[in-house]
Amino acid sequence: MKFTAIESLIATLCIGVMMLLLRLLPFIIFRKRSVPAFFGFIEKFIPAISIAVLFCATFRERTTDLLFLSAHPLSELPSVLCAVGAAIVTVLLHLWKRNAMLSIFGGTILYMILNYFF
Repeated sequence: MKFTAIESLIATLCIGVMMLLLRLLPFIIFRKRSVPAFFGFIEKFIPAISIAVLFCATFRERTTDLLFLSAHPLSELPSVLCAVGAAIVTVLLHLWKRNAMLSIFGGTILYMILNYFF
């Protein structure tokens, strides 16, 4: 389905308004009361959870392709090696700088570059 320019603009504006509302919602809800302890837990562990989700999603697909779906498993090996290399760089960046955004983006960008060339 192809959007016209007006439909694309309307869709972009709707998404932008929705994102703004979702970002403002916690401030509106907890304006006059204290934030529950559950949100402190989420704030503390969300970087590790994000990295774990990316790890599982990446390697579930890669190992399934490598083990079961490919008639020639070695043809999938470069893709698996790209994912392993990016995962190692992600871990090293995180251990070095202790910055979740840097490690997630660094590993993702490296994976995209390696996947493009191999």
